[in-house]
Amino acid sequence: MPRGRRKAIANPSEEIQMIDQKIAELQEQIAALKKDRKAAVARADEAAKQKVIDAFLASGKTADEFLAGVNTEGEA
Repeated sequence: MPRGRRKAIANPSEEIQMIDQKIAELQEQIAALKKDRKAAVARADEAAKQKVIDAFLASGKTADEFLAGVNTEGEA
């Protein structure tokens, strides 16, 4: 299927302005995505912390006993 002809931009300064505008829009999108990623990482960290807390509470051990068990398991 043939495509239409690309419109020629008569003024190079207009082309530069359009490109600069597109760059600015993409930079805003990147900033928003970085913010979203930071929030997702924070949620993942919080979920991991909660998992450790839940394991500790389910173990019924004191904090020292629990940490001793965790430390010995990591050495094996």
